Amino acid sequence: MDAVKYLAVLVLTGCGLDMSPPQPWVSIDELAPPLIADLAQPMVTSTPRRLPAVSTQPVRVVTYNVQYGPDVPAIADAITSVPALASAGVFLIQEIEAHDGEPGSRAQQLADRLGLGYVYVPARTIPGGTHGLAILSAFPITGVERMDLPDAKNPSQHRIAIQATIEVAGRQLHVIDLHLDTMLSAKQRVAQLSPIVVDAPATTLVGGDFNTCWVEWANGSVPVLSSSRASDQAPVIESYMHAIGFDAPTSDSGPTEHLYGLEQRLDAIYTRDLVTTYGGVERVGPSDHWPMWLDVELQ
Repeated sequence: MDAVKYLAVLVLTGCGLDMSPPQPWVSIDELAPPLIADLAQPMVTSTPRRLPAVSTQPVRVVTYNVQYGPDVPAIADAITSVPALASAGVFLIQEIEAHDGEPGSRAQQLADRLGLGYVYVPARTIPGGTHGLAILSAFPITGVERMDLPDAKNPSQHRIAIQATIEVAGRQLHVIDLHLDTMLSAKQRVAQLSPIVVDAPATTLVGGDFNTCWVEWANGSVPVLSSSRASDQAPVIESYMHAIGFDAPTSDSGPTEHLYGLEQRLDAIYTRDLVTTYGGVERVGPSDHWPMWLDVELQ
């Protein structure tokens, strides 16, 4: 048995793995300052749209880590310059922020430029603002909840997941947007992921930055790039997700992140009880991640 399969077996059987306890989902209405959420529904008549009309069947979903989003116009230009992205109806956004002195959160600024509704949910405070996740949508966003993720290796880099229901022309799409910790082994990554997805509704789409890098962590904190297949965490995450009934339509996507001359597959979308058609990874934008998309048929 090769090392990747052996590690997957360890993960799936729980041998040597201390799963994180279930974490509560908390309605964004219950959040307190300074980590309060910001939500605005798509307007019936919005500012002039830079996006074409979006399809309600199938619905195109994009996941995109925008690397703090300091250049909102460049992110919007990247989306509008690629027809496959411009026609998307739902965007799961990671690493986006709000800063004092700016005209609204960067999620709001991006949504305004694209003519979309949005919800921005902070994970933590930063100097002069907050850092978190967002969902942008051409359709109403309801039932938004936040989960604090356990087992962060760096408390100053606190991570969350958010879930919401997207109301699409009488149908519903349940989505989960997440950003997992960086400095985790494969087993620790599954333990952090498990509370988010293990009790998810039967029909769910999970997308985001899983940070499934080809890095081993010496002494738990020093990154050591490995050329060994056994260090690729993506197959282990996929094995776990398959075990709880999720499909992995983006498993052959290739790299989604580029940094220091290296490319890795850190981002993914998983679905359960949904008919999907994988689209691609578009190598555009100012971030160190590239946006990934697929189409979802709603019943």
